[in-house]
Amino acid sequence: MYEKHWKLKKLPFENTPDTEFFFESEKHEEAFSRLSYVISEKKSCAVLTGAYGTGKTLVLKALEREFQKKGYVFSFVNNPRLDDLGLLKMILHNFTGYDVPARKEDVLMGMEKLLRDTNHDGKHVVVVVDEAQLIDEVSVFEELRLLLNFQTETRFLLTLVLSGQPELKGKLDSNKQFSQRIVLSYNLAALDFEETKKYISHRLNIAGLDGKILDDAALDLIYERSGGIPRWINNIANMSMLTAFSKGEKTIGPETVVEAIESSK
Repeated sequence: MYEKHWKLKKLPFENTPDTEFFFESEKHEEAFSRLSYVISEKKSCAVLTGAYGTGKTLVLKALEREFQKKGYVFSFVNNPRLDDLGLLKMILHNFTGYDVPARKEDVLMGMEKLLRDTNHDGKHVVVVVDEAQLIDEVSVFEELRLLLNFQTETRFLLTLVLSGQPELKGKLDSNKQFSQRIVLSYNLAALDFEETKKYISHRLNIAGLDGKILDDAALDLIYERSGGIPRWINNIANMSMLTAFSKGEKTIGPETVVEAIESSK
């Protein structure tokens, strides 16, 4: 759309989990590091929480990219609003890529075979459930907990990572059997002002920008209006660039940011 205007190779502020744009703020690096520990040490379960738009999914995708290079096998569930059997079938389907059995006992036998075969091959299985705050049925959490019973005498055959908005923590805290299986929890907070400036600069640089297009007052306003939430930073910065492009401007000031915010309401 406006790539040619600033000679960019790609759009810098798309709200998609493109790992090329992964920004290692202190908070995101801490989340990545802690979850990496749980996966690499083949622990049972980790939980990542954070407000909507803080970048949880991008952290998870960065982990998936990094560990797949090392031979880890992932099943990534994006929408867990399923019953217990439905979620088990989705997890198994993501591993195998083909139709799964209809009966629960057959799904579990298929899961056990996959886990033991993967372990025999010297690899490790990771199940990631994103948006896990959407799980309402206790039976679904119970099935996820029971997956952790697949283990050898020395280690778990599966690592489970749950990610969701802050209300997920309350659901897990009320489920004592499940919460006892959680090795590590981390809450991903919003970016501060300095991190917000670096985040914007990072994404523009990855997109191919040579130079600076947002003045200091514009950056101040983007932080103020976004609260340091990456999703809202992306929305405001994208609309600001679109507004500047439509007016033929190469530099973005606070007036353009205000106009972009008003036009997107």
